[in-house]
Amino acid sequence: MHVRFRNPFPLSGRRSHRLRARGFGLALGLVLLGGLGLAQAPTPTPAPKAQPKPLEVCAVLYEAGRMEAALKACEKAATDTPSSDAFYLLARVQTELQLFTPAIDNLRASLKLNAGYVQSYVALAQVYTKQYLLADNRDAAKGLLDQALATLKEAERANPKYAPTYAVRGIVYAYQGKYDPAIEALNKSLALKDDPQVRASMAEVLLRQGKVDEALKNYDDAVKAAPNSAALRIKYGSLLLLRGDVDGAIAHLDQAVVLAPGNAEAWLERGDAYFAKKDWKQAGVSYEQAAALAPVRYPDAYAGLGRVLIELKDYQKAKYNFTKAVALEKDNPVYRYWLGHSNELLGDKVGAKTQCDEALRLKPDYKEAQDCSSRNK
Repeated sequence: MHVRFRNPFPLSGRRSHRLRARGFGLALGLVLLGGLGLAQAPTPTPAPKAQPKPLEVCAVLYEAGRMEAALKACEKAATDTPSSDAFYLLARVQTELQLFTPAIDNLRASLKLNAGYVQSYVALAQVYTKQYLLADNRDAAKGLLDQALATLKEAERANPKYAPTYAVRGIVYAYQGKYDPAIEALNKSLALKDDPQVRASMAEVLLRQGKVDEALKNYDDAVKAAPNSAALRIKYGSLLLLRGDVDGAIAHLDQAVVLAPGNAEAWLERGDAYFAKKDWKQAGVSYEQAAALAPVRYPDAYAGLGRVLIELKDYQKAKYNFTKAVALEKDNPVYRYWLGHSNELLGDKVGAKTQCDEALRLKPDYKEAQDCSSRNK
């Protein structure tokens, strides 16, 4: 992938590192894993002027993202009026809360009541996939993906025209590194229902295959189909930025923060885009907002703000922010180097050498850190 602009952290691999930290397709993959089954499930509708039933309350709270509150309503619904719907929705909430064992039990209970309830098969495959993604040792957890695929076969037998079956299958294949079968499965899902989240997952797989232009086309189609999805705009804007289309990236990331002003990742990516444009004011505002919204989740926000402050020659505040980044991620050589460099700019040779030497310990071939260490002997 050719990058035509100078990354604000050229040796850090900070953008690729951030993508790796999410896992391949993880951000969108988990959105997709969380939403597909419910999208085509029968959702109870409250009767006019009637007291809503626990199952109706459960569904409303689930869709609103209020999982802790939904859990009580869903548990009551499953206890008071056991049904495939009730057990299924309870399991969806439990999955979001990472209560995987009871979620599996409830999905099986749903299928015991109705063996043709395809949503529960797909949801069960999603639970296995999420367990794999969150496993400390993914190599040891690979069998979970095989379980997911076996469950999806049962889903296909229950209803061969249920699009989410093939979408989740494509994601599972992608996590297994089987990209051609993943594309085939995702295409089958799209043939049954053209869903923007599935298109985004298709784009992720195409990126893995090095097919960047095709990936961009799928992201473009996805955003056009779901223009109010901040998650899609963040991913599309990030990819445009990597391709060197800074203005295109900014257009989508600006819209992302309008759609989701509380999304720290949107502000962080927007900061990267404005840094690439050398608009220090907007970059600084974006990094500050990201840090305020997620004080410990994104050390990149403090590091980005530090770089902006160096450009503005406010070295003391730059050092303060690099210190925060290092505190959050002590083994990041890039943060260590920039903390050392800010010390150097403040005339603190000892502090500069200490941090640059630590950067070299972590990354022995880090040329900027080597030069910094040499200058500050």
